[in-house]
Amino acid sequence: MMVACIQFRDSLLEICRQNSSNSGKVMGFDMPKRYLSWKLCPYKVVDWLWAIEITVVPVDLQQCLEDQGHFDLIIHKMTDVITRAQEGDNKAKQMVSNLQGYLHRHPHVIVLDPISAVMKLMDRHQSYQLIQECIGKNSELMAKVAVPTFYEIKSASISPPTAAASLKCARVSYPCVCKPSHAHGSVTSHKMAIIFNEAGLSDVTAPYVAQTFISHNAVLYKIFFIGDQYFTVQRPSLKNFVASDRSTIFFDSHDVSKPNSTSSLNELDEKDLHRAITPESDTLDKLAKLLRKELDMALFGVDIIVENNSGIHYIIDINAFPGYDGVPQFPQALFKYVQQELSREVTTTTTPNSIQALIIPPSGSVPGETITELMNYDLSEKELCNTEEMCHLRALSQHTDAGDCLLNGENDKEFFQRCPAITTSMDS
Repeated sequence: MMVACIQFRDSLLEICRQNSSNSGKVMGFDMPKRYLSWKLCPYKVVDWLWAIEITVVPVDLQQCLEDQGHFDLIIHKMTDVITRAQEGDNKAKQMVSNLQGYLHRHPHVIVLDPISAVMKLMDRHQSYQLIQECIGKNSELMAKVAVPTFYEIKSASISPPTAAASLKCARVSYPCVCKPSHAHGSVTSHKMAIIFNEAGLSDVTAPYVAQTFISHNAVLYKIFFIGDQYFTVQRPSLKNFVASDRSTIFFDSHDVSKPNSTSSLNELDEKDLHRAITPESDTLDKLAKLLRKELDMALFGVDIIVENNSGIHYIIDINAFPGYDGVPQFPQALFKYVQQELSREVTTTTTPNSIQALIIPPSGSVPGETITELMNYDLSEKELCNTEEMCHLRALSQHTDAGDCLLNGENDKEFFQRCPAITTSMDS
């Protein structure tokens, strides 16, 4: 049974490597297993990409990339690795160095996204300043889009009275949300606090960014970018608050804004019901085009709230390669963009053609079928690759738990106890 699990994994990787020298393009990937298991469905992705002549190959950033074959595009989710590298972890520093060195030696290779661009979003204070600079380049957006006033308290040696004076000079008012300065790579990155008065500054530990709280009727809009299109997903958020003598509230932003959150922090007071203002599509379109150009990134997300009275759109956070939860057909959109990037002439800079909002119906065709048809193939009925090896791999992966269990590190014995049919076919 244990051999069966290893056989499935090795078959997948070996088929990828054997076909990486074909006439199509090669996409290398390095990202957390959670993305591969339930977001990108690796037990089907080989079929999908092969059909549009793209071979997917895992990248081991701990090893020399030249020894791993040829790459036309590399996609990564390295925020955790970059954070560890910045903290001095030698293994992480070597991984970052290996990728940067390879890209320097092979400038034709497309990378999603450039390490230098991702690093600008690792620090909250720096990312807020960057967004402010972007908005400042568009006079029309300046009247409709803003970043709540913010200030960074960098050291625990700064006393609460001194911190309070600094916040006042920066026009940060109460209540304010205190967020860890590091936006990625730490278990505390999403541990935040709502402070209602100066006394509450004693409850938080530096380094942190204090950001004025904007009442927005408990509605958050997550804007997910995949190249030149974006998707708007509505999520729960914090209820309306005002300055008071109440105690500091601690919360995890992931818990408060998850789709089915039942936190009391999401529950509006009766007087605030039916006050929410929705984002303006025209404003989002212009903002999306601006950010896409200025950030030089293709895979990122922006958190937006709309102030109750003024209708101003406030950007309260930005993330590199976000979770994309709630984006329908995420793999289709991602691989369509990958195909577009690989099919056009590579340039030194990223220039967006047009920004397309919400869910874009599939367009264009690829050999045999459209991309959406490929993504929706029932592999038990249609075969895109009829090689003996692919048929064997497909038989192993018919049970959708196969890829998940392998990537999530599930015990081999436990998995095959749940999937006796696969065990039988393997043993036969």
